[in-house]
Amino acid sequence: MMIRKSLLALAALAMAGAAHAATYSFTGSFDADPATSVLTGTFSFDDVVAAAGGFDGSFDLTSLTFSFQGQTYTLAQATDPYVQFDGGQLTGPNALFTTPSGGVLALQSFWGSSGFTYHANGADHLGTLNISAVPEPEGWALMLGGLGAVALIARRRKA
Repeated sequence: MMIRKSLLALAALAMAGAAHAATYSFTGSFDADPATSVLTGTFSFDDVVAAAGGFDGSFDLTSLTFSFQGQTYTLAQATDPYVQFDGGQLTGPNALFTTPSGGVLALQSFWGSSGFTYHANGADHLGTLNISAVPEPEGWALMLGGLGAVALIARRRKA
């Protein structure tokens, strides 16, 4: 009975946690040379706000950092930054940046996919972004706690 109460208390505590940002990492490469990753970084947004919106539409980014051609770009440098959902699916971050050489770099979400464009010296270069979720520490802790509880219950039943 004591273990059952402890497990219920642990579950209630986990569900009562404060809102946190969903974090994603991404890599990008030019379509003309997909073997060369030229853009890497992370972005995050408030997943509770996104869930309240039904996961359709755009939501403010809470962080954005990436590297491109030896330069690091951050959310503070971005023009019009947001994250886009379409049909319940994350399509990616959107933001515009001016490069030190005067070029324009745009992260873009469109028709269920993510990409980027780089306009410099009168030419447009198109690239593709590959996005993956970054596991949250709370998720790992909850999973390990659950495995520990199952092991404890199995051990008590065996004894």
